Parts: sequence; structure tokens; C-alpha cells
Amino acid sequence: MKWFLLIALLATAAFAADTTYEGWVSDSGCAMARASGGKFTATNPDCARRCVKDGKKIVLISQDLKTVFTIDNPEALRSEVGNKVRLSATSAGRNSLHVNKVMFSERSNPECERPPLKE
Repeated sequence: MKWFLLIALLATAAFAADTTYEGWVSDSGCAMARASGGKFTATNPDCARRCVKDGKKIVLISQDLKTVFTIDNPEALRSEVGNKVRLSATSAGRNSLHVNKVMFSERSNPECERPPLKE
């Protein structure tokens, strides 16, 4: 019985369909702060690179889907932090992606603005 379940699970995973996503590669801190204010746009690329270097997680900001996706294999996008990309990925959980292929990349010219500080 265990073997049957294992084979069924592997077969399901093997046939999981890739989906194409487009968005900006950023850091979790800036992206989530902007998303909480309803902005799903590019962040400052220099700031994003610095934040990732300092330990923030790599995310994909999808303006079309109004979602910030975490990336379960961040090394696939490390060289693209700050850029707009089109990628092929599979779902790795709720709002989480596993990147299979980066198909398109464009240097980003973001709207550099921060949400106002709360006093």
C-alpha cells in the first residue's frame, strides 16, 4: 500500500503543469511593505540587492496577479534581483513558486517611492 501511495505521489508531481509568471524580482521586506499598501510594482533595484545580501528572501512581485510570491529555490533568481522577468514555475505551496526556467529578463526602471512612515 505504501508503494502505491508513493508512486501516485510521484506521478502527480511529474505531471504538475508549469505556469508562466511575469514580474519583478525583489526582496521580501520592500515587496511586502509595498504590497500592504496595494502597490505591486518594482522596488528600487539597488535597495533590493542590498536587502537580499543582508538576508531578506527573494520574491517575485506579480502586478497582474496582485501577489508577492516567495521562491523556494532562490538561487534560480539571485542574478535577476531588481529586474523584471518572465519565468516558468510550478506551485510550491500557497503564494510560493519553484522556478524551473527564466525565459525573459529586462532591466528595471522602478518607481522609487517608499510608503509614508507612521508617526
